Amino acid sequence: MDNDALTKVVIGTIGDVDYYQLPDAKGYSSMMRYIMGISDEQRQRRRDEILSTSVKDFHIFADALESVKDKGVIVAVASADDIDAANKERSGLLEVRKVL
Repeated sequence: MDNDALTKVVIGTIGDVDYYQLPDAKGYSSMMRYIMGISDEQRQRRRDEILSTSVKDFHIFADALESVKDKGVIVAVASADDIDAANKERSGLLEVRKVL
């Protein structure tokens, strides 16, 4: 990834975070942030983190994903019948563990 691609990613992400909203949508978003306890300071900190993203951050993230690929575990909460059906479909790739 070069700096030009990074700039495009950052601009796109900020556009997703701070997208245009009509007044009714702004009110709804504000209410949801209030209910979830998200402060303006937290929102600004998120923007600052996005704007300060570097190519190095993507390399660090790629290393983390590689580690998960090699050592990660996927957990699903399902009934025993659903797990049996999935195992039949996927040739027994799922391990069943009962957790209380």
